[in-house]
Amino acid sequence: MDGWLVFTDLDGTLLDHHSYDFSPALPALRLLKENRIPVIPVSSKTHAELNVYKAQLELDGPMVAENGSVIIYPNEEPQIAPPGYLMKRDFLVECRTDPDFDFIGFGDMSDQQVMDETGLDRDSAQLARQRLATEPLLWRGDRESLKRFQRKAESAGMKLLQGGRFLHLLSDTDKGQAVTHIVNHLRSRGKQINRTIALGDSDNDRAMLLVADTPIIVRKHDGSHMTLPERPDTKVTEEPGPAGWNQALLDLIQQFEER
Repeated sequence: MDGWLVFTDLDGTLLDHHSYDFSPALPALRLLKENRIPVIPVSSKTHAELNVYKAQLELDGPMVAENGSVIIYPNEEPQIAPPGYLMKRDFLVECRTDPDFDFIGFGDMSDQQVMDETGLDRDSAQLARQRLATEPLLWRGDRESLKRFQRKAESAGMKLLQGGRFLHLLSDTDKGQAVTHIVNHLRSRGKQINRTIALGDSDNDRAMLLVADTPIIVRKHDGSHMTLPERPDTKVTEEPGPAGWNQALLDLIQQFEER
């Protein structure tokens, strides 16, 4: 297992969809740590939010925040894909001149509104609003207006991505590009990488799963799961969330040890 890297989504994958609990994944997390296999979160969460989970999960490697738009290496300033958050907020202000563009973003919400929409507690909601690069949106308009909004974003060098709960306005980047950046960066520093494993549950994880050597789709809380027809070698967990995450990685390690 030398040279393995585990890239993982958080919400609905390593963290329970409702409670954000990761305790069902502790056996696999401990085994990965014992074998010195880095677990690298690749999340829609902010840098501030990831710092909390970094401590709780006892992680010491790179992290990816805001759906690939922010890459954080240990002891370095975050790398932010342009345009940054303030420029995206300016873009959204301009978009509001069109009455068909009906949406509300985190920058428009109070802490209480973010709590109501996400189920986060107040401290976590405040961390979720400390954004560097992207804006989660609740779209309230119709589909045709959304298509026009998407074209407008693309013409401004941005794009939209549907996550588990929110529509995200982000730069022309994704989780897959961030994973590739980290792999290349670590190799340039002399780290041997023999296998990349990626786990995710939503469409915003698709690009990350596609670039991994071993893509693993984690079932959603209702038992459904996304598909990845481009990769017939993709594994799908039996259980949802962190329980599925745990079993998939334990199985993978066991298969390797039995060879």
